[in-house]
Amino acid sequence: MKKQQRESGQALVAAVFGLVVLLGAAGLAIDVGYLRYQRRLQQSAADSAALAGAAESAAGNATSAARADSSLNGFTNGVNNVTVAVNPAFAFGTNTGVQVQVSAVQPTFFMRIFGVNTATVSTVAVALFSSTKNCVYALNGFGTALNNGATVAAPGCGIVVNSNLLNTGSITANSVSVHGTASGSATSPAAVTGTVEAGDPLYRLTPPAGGTGCTAATYNGPTGAAPPLNPRPLRQGRYCSIVVTGNVNLTLNPGTYTITTGGVSLNGKGTVTGTGVTIYLTGNAGSVAINTAPTANETLQLRAPTTSALAGILFYQDPGNTQTANIDGKGTSRLQGALYFPGATLNLSNTGTLAAYTLAVAKTLSLGGTVNLGSNFSSLPGGSPIKNAVLVE
Repeated sequence: MKKQQRESGQALVAAVFGLVVLLGAAGLAIDVGYLRYQRRLQQSAADSAALAGAAESAAGNATSAARADSSLNGFTNGVNNVTVAVNPAFAFGTNTGVQVQVSAVQPTFFMRIFGVNTATVSTVAVALFSSTKNCVYALNGFGTALNNGATVAAPGCGIVVNSNLLNTGSITANSVSVHGTASGSATSPAAVTGTVEAGDPLYRLTPPAGGTGCTAATYNGPTGAAPPLNPRPLRQGRYCSIVVTGNVNLTLNPGTYTITTGGVSLNGKGTVTGTGVTIYLTGNAGSVAINTAPTANETLQLRAPTTSALAGILFYQDPGNTQTANIDGKGTSRLQGALYFPGATLNLSNTGTLAAYTLAVAKTLSLGGTVNLGSNFSSLPGGSPIKNAVLVE
């Protein structure tokens, strides 16, 4: 009887010991999984911060830009045991890049049983400033991000596609970089596939200050050959919508035009002119429809500002606004500035040849007609609003 008691006691001890080992192994697996997850987040933050720092290195703002970018991704230098170390003059081969190291003290959970309360996770990234100018970004990482049926001339800049390119037209550019596959017609030079996915090059833009209320700007001009309507120039401000039909010659004074509810519809037969103009569409503003009506023949003579926080930005649709934008310049227009639709599809056709530069950044792009993308940024003191950088480590 005593022997059986001793054996059962030994079995109980063995079972308890096995249970402790099992719990320890499970706890270790959970903690390791958590730390690996945090490491992935930190690596993404380091990669993005290095690109931001490299993009601003020419202006001497590498450290501040990198730390600001890392903060946007949840890792702020000096907060919650996070350190964001930036080396703005890191030697990478024969080049000088920006190195960012994101370190954070992460808590453990089950490993505390063994006296391990925290673990330091560190990640490193290096990016170089690239002199290559890109003027088209199709950001969608799935499906066909760029569907081109146009004759595209971009002799001074590159085209970046984050998933697949379907080219049934022709593309002439400095480079064509495609993360996925390229099918259809050949590009000049040949598209390079399997490239690294690019981030939104304009994500650091800050929307204009908010406000309350809005005014509807609606212009119904005569049809046919009747003399055009020449209304008083429109001033910058908050508008529910801007709508033009019929024969109207509308001038936009310099400034920012915030559209809040009804979008922009320019489907008349006159000319819309504006120098130093940014048209911003809020998340609930609808989108842009230019020359989408069968009889529309609107001519656009629009130039983005050359200074201010929105220098070089012509159309700016809030990233949360997914409404499709349709812009057809009818071949005689000037669209000088960035057409920025990061959360939406942009259907762009017939940009004309008058603009010194035109940039197109959208979630998905569809090009038609003849699309000319100039790359002369001499009118902008800060150069192109897109600052290019390449992640190398």
